[in-house]
Amino acid sequence: MKSRLKLLCLAFLGIIAFVTIGIGLENYLGVPFAVTYRVACAGACLYIIAQFGSDYPGERWPWIGLLIALLFNLGLFFSPLARLPASKGDILFFGLPDATIMLAARIVSYRVTDDHQRAVRQQMIVSLILAMAFSALFLSIMFIPSPSPIDPR
Repeated sequence: MKSRLKLLCLAFLGIIAFVTIGIGLENYLGVPFAVTYRVACAGACLYIIAQFGSDYPGERWPWIGLLIALLFNLGLFFSPLARLPASKGDILFFGLPDATIMLAARIVSYRVTDDHQRAVRQQMIVSLILAMAFSALFLSIMFIPSPSPIDPR
């Protein structure tokens, strides 16, 4: 219990430090807070993906997935979606496509030698299709313009 409380306090201190640094970068260097926030979200997603590399030593698929996810995340910074204001859902902006990429990398490297492994691979393929559909839906929703305020006249 005591260690969980310590981790929670460290997490809150980290959030406070991040917000302070983000506001400082915006005030002194002119870097918008939305960019700093999105870089942190992308970094957190890539860090989680890098942890797969240590969980699966000797396998190449986590590192291939990390490289593809890194390139995809860089591409998102140059998309029209990057011009939107920052929101709480920005972790999904990077997390959903990264999870889809990692699932695809795992499917490609998954070896099938019997019927059970074939069934597992088929389930992963169905999961990949659903993840791609959900990612496409989420990213396309971000293109919908916010409603204009009602004219009081």
